[in-house]
Amino acid sequence: MKAASGFLPVVRRELGLMAKYPIYLIMIVVIPLVCYLFFASLMPEGLPERLPVGVIDGDNSVLSRNMIRQLDATAQNRVAAHYTDFSAARNDLQQGKIFGFVVIPSDFEQQLMTNSQPEIRFYYTQAYYIPGSLTLKNFSYMLSTLAGGVALQTLLLHGETEAQAMSIIQPIVPDFHALGNPYVNYSVYLIDILIPGVLELIILLTTVYAIGTELKQRSSRRWLRTGDYSILKALAGKLLPYTAAFFVMGMLYNIILFRFMHYPLHADIGWLMLNTLLLIFGAQCMGVFMVGLLPVLRDALSFSSLYGVLAFSFSGFSFPVEGMPAYVQGLSAIFPLRYYFKIYQNFALNGLPARYSLVYFGCMLAFVLFALAVSVRLKKAALYQDYPKK
Repeated sequence: MKAASGFLPVVRRELGLMAKYPIYLIMIVVIPLVCYLFFASLMPEGLPERLPVGVIDGDNSVLSRNMIRQLDATAQNRVAAHYTDFSAARNDLQQGKIFGFVVIPSDFEQQLMTNSQPEIRFYYTQAYYIPGSLTLKNFSYMLSTLAGGVALQTLLLHGETEAQAMSIIQPIVPDFHALGNPYVNYSVYLIDILIPGVLELIILLTTVYAIGTELKQRSSRRWLRTGDYSILKALAGKLLPYTAAFFVMGMLYNIILFRFMHYPLHADIGWLMLNTLLLIFGAQCMGVFMVGLLPVLRDALSFSSLYGVLAFSFSGFSFPVEGMPAYVQGLSAIFPLRYYFKIYQNFALNGLPARYSLVYFGCMLAFVLFALAVSVRLKKAALYQDYPKK
């Protein structure tokens, strides 16, 4: 009796392989869930808090001690150490025990009272970018508040009213509005792209592995024969179960982020579900392209790992693509995560109508061209099995 062939038999065959080998369950379910739990709990408060700093108080006056207490009372910093000399503070800074330290001069209060503009030095590390930047921002804000308070008291003693004094201290009042992420939450900034990026990487590796093992184990002819010797049927049937499984995992992280963790969302969550589905489709097409271009499992896995990691840089979420060199901007076009990020920005952060994202949806669908470009080469590799297996 002739074995059934066609699209559905390929799907059934792949479901059997997925049930037989535990590695598929690990790649599809276990690894994504571990990543979700890790990233979702990475910064529950949104910002690093109580970062340790040090103080060298050469004045030891009422005013300098008050300034130290204000620094310690801030949310992002705590005074973890008091030093008597510069070398000890610098050594701790270099060793990562503190992220910055303040040097208060010996005649700080006296200079301040005589309007001599005392100089306070602040040393901070940029080896750890976020802690160093937050420490600098926190200290600058605290120091400007302290200076404003001193200036206010001086003007009041000279007979100015509080309103007059404030108009002199701050003639222009700024009104800041952080759009998209009003809470300045680093989790919102990081997690919304890290989780899809990790999922894209897992999809790439799973796609390459699922096809590459057919070539390595010389079962590719049987796979192709089950698909009526049509590479399109064979690929569609093989990838559909993974598409469905990864889409369920994609819906899960969208629900976790936007329903339970209440990340900013200014559009219907259905658009983000569609965005996730297109990301899965684009990543699978690039996985097919890589294993078709390099029909050796080891080489294709290495290539896809490099490509998947580079996607984080080329997506533009950490550094704007527009600020990169022209040739690098062109390379960003071959990463599905780049378009995912643009669609996410338009819908979730800016609440724009769908027409502003149509071109990005089209670019996501265009990744099928990469898969089609290597389909003939992949079919020959599957049929003739003429590539090394080690």
